[in-house]
Amino acid sequence: MESNSLLPYEIIKENEWNYSFITKHGIIYHAYFIDFSNYHPLFEHVYTFNIEPESNSVHPIDNRIAQTVVEILRRFFAIQEHAMIMVCDNMDGKEEKRERLFSRWFVHHNDGSIMKFDASTSDDDYILYVSIYIRKDNSQLHELVAAFYDLVKNDFYPID
Repeated sequence: MESNSLLPYEIIKENEWNYSFITKHGIIYHAYFIDFSNYHPLFEHVYTFNIEPESNSVHPIDNRIAQTVVEILRRFFAIQEHAMIMVCDNMDGKEEKRERLFSRWFVHHNDGSIMKFDASTSDDDYILYVSIYIRKDNSQLHELVAAFYDLVKNDFYPID
């Protein structure tokens, strides 16, 4: 019998790019993708991904959250052309912690079909950690990775 800690939570599909789930602690999470195509001409199928709790209460460690996020991303990457840019939010000073968490999840859950390229940009006040996740069989792999690094060099201002 499989342990419940290995199963994702029930995922509620709100609409095409928005999902939610409720943890065993009653915390509601929203996971969603945002079209990123206006940032670069090559980003027709590139999205950012966000996950956030509905409340600011203490969030106990819960391995099923990772399983649930992995399942949401598995569904997203079922479409070969999709690529995802992850920006680690720096509004609360926990951006490095987020970057380490998502890197750990990637190493632990990746079946080898997804590639990840990392970068960061900074100024006097913060460091912004960013990654692009892309299927290794994406026909535009090299072009999209190059466009990602161009965007980083441009401090994430849209490139026409």
